[in-house]
Amino acid sequence: MHKNMQKLYESLGSYYAFDPHVLTVEDFFGDLASFRILFVEAVKENHKKREMEEKIKRARLAKEKAEREKQERQQKKKQLIDMNKEGGENETGVMDSLMEALQSGAAFRDRRKRTPRNGDQSPSSPASRWPGANHGNTTNPVSV
Repeated sequence: MHKNMQKLYESLGSYYAFDPHVLTVEDFFGDLASFRILFVEAVKENHKKREMEEKIKRARLAKEKAEREKQERQQKKKQLIDMNKEGGENETGVMDSLMEALQSGAAFRDRRKRTPRNGDQSPSSPASRWPGANHGNTTNPVSV
């Protein structure tokens, strides 16, 4: 059995190009184990690097797409403004342009937000809509 192991170790030496009489079995398998560990780490690093590159590429593509969409919106808005400036000079295609703006939603963009009202004067409160809505209010009784 020992001779069989020696023979197999010598064949490993010839396969991996080392002298089996100089390098011990423990050193050889220790080198193989450390190579395996370093190889697995390198594969993980390569995978992480590839994922980061893909993430950067996706972010760049998304940014370019957003930039293109922004330019298209600005161009459509400019076309609408130019159409409005022309006024009565060129009335052809006005309805088509307006319908396209309504369908795309370009006519409703870039509107200012409403300023909120005070809490006492909110339009949803019943007191502000109907004068007689405070019939259950006993803090201010009406004298008869």
